[in-house]
This record gives sequence, C-alpha cells and structure tokens, in this order.
Amino acid sequence: MSLRIHGIPESVLASYEAAAKARGISLDALIRESLIRSAPAPPPAALSTEEWERALEECFDSFPPAGPLPDSAFDRETLYSREDQW
Repeated sequence: MSLRIHGIPESVLASYEAAAKARGISLDALIRESLIRSAPAPPPAALSTEEWERALEECFDSFPPAGPLPDSAFDRETLYSREDQW
C-alpha cells in the first residue's frame, strides 16, 4: 500500500527523519511503527438482544448482595441528621 501525505511542515519532517536516523531505521519504518502503535481500536461488535441481556445480568450479578434498608432509614430524624455528616 502506498500513502502520500501533503502539507507536513519541514520541521516536523526533519524531526521524524532525525528520530529514524538515531534508531538506525528508515523513515518509512519509523512512520509504519508509529501508525501501528497508535492505531484506533476497532468498534465494538453489536450485540444481539439476548447477548445484551446476558451481559447486563452478568454485570448485575457481579455486585455484592445488599439487603433491604431498615425502617429506621426512613425516619424523619435519620433523613435530616445525615445532612450534618456531609
């Protein structure tokens, strides 16, 4: 595959050439390595409805179990006293 990039400032090109020379590789090899290293991740695969529901259930199941709140959690005194703790 061949690729041409226009409009790169000379100073940027010179810095890439110097980096390639310092590593003892060609400019092409340096740019190839850089492009491979910074390649974007592929988009995630679309899940079917069943797969989505299964993944969601697995996520919910990973949380530790929690029991119901005690009745005292809904007392007026408890509701307003928590503001002092913030």
